[in-house]
Parts: sequence; C-alpha cells; structure tokens
Amino acid sequence: MPRKAAAALAVVPRIPGQGRPPPPADLDPVERRIWSEVVDALPGHWLDPAGQVLLRRLAAQAAVAEQLELRLRQTRAEGRADSKAVIEHGAVSVIVARLLAELRATPKSQLRGRAAGSRAEQAPQMRPWEIRGGEAQAKSETH
Repeated sequence: MPRKAAAALAVVPRIPGQGRPPPPADLDPVERRIWSEVVDALPGHWLDPAGQVLLRRLAAQAAVAEQLELRLRQTRAEGRADSKAVIEHGAVSVIVARLLAELRATPKSQLRGRAAGSRAEQAPQMRPWEIRGGEAQAKSETH
C-alpha cells in the first residue's frame, strides 16, 4: 500500500468563499473602491456568492452615502442647511450599517455577546450521556 503525503491526510475545513473576489466590472470607480476596502478588511475566504450579492448592495449604498456627505459639506460651507440631505444620509447610513453587520464586517458583529458567555457558564456540569439513574439525582441535589 503506497504511503500518503501529510498534506493528503490533513483535514481541510470547508470554506464558504473562493478567496478575495475582485469587484465586478460593472461597478463604478467609487463602488469598486468600496468593494475592495470591505473585501480587504474581511478574512481571506469570507465571502460566498450570497455575501457578494450583499456586498454589491453595500457598495452602491455606501457610494450614495458619500455623495450625500459631499452635498452636506457643501451646503454647510455655504452657510445653508439641507434637511432633506440630512434625512436621506441618515437613512442610507442605517442601510450601510445593517449590510456591514449582515456581512459581519464590523468588529462589533464579530464579537460574542456577554449573555452567551454567562449562559455557557450556567450549563450543567454533567453531560446527558453521563447521567445514570440514581447517580444523576444525587448529583443534581448537591448542585
């Protein structure tokens, strides 16, 4: 029987994506830049095809947010107020934040909540396969 190489015996995790996808050709330059910035901030094989759909929407919305920011700065420099642009920018910013969270592209969305940690600590010490008739009752009464 021939020997197998160590690489052939290694366990290869199932990874959802295929590396760092380049921006689609039909995106405009601003959207391509945003796509690249988000992809570069994510782990290597993070984006599967569904994630790329979300990222396409994120790039479009973030580009709109940048345009609205420019408009807000211009009106502020002119000493005017543009409440419509403020409202639009707020709505687009919420969408961008939600899409970033869906992609788990922000540090906060990658953290485990405190509640999850405390519930893990409250888990019973005995596992279900370790429970035996009278022994389980005696141990549960002492805990």
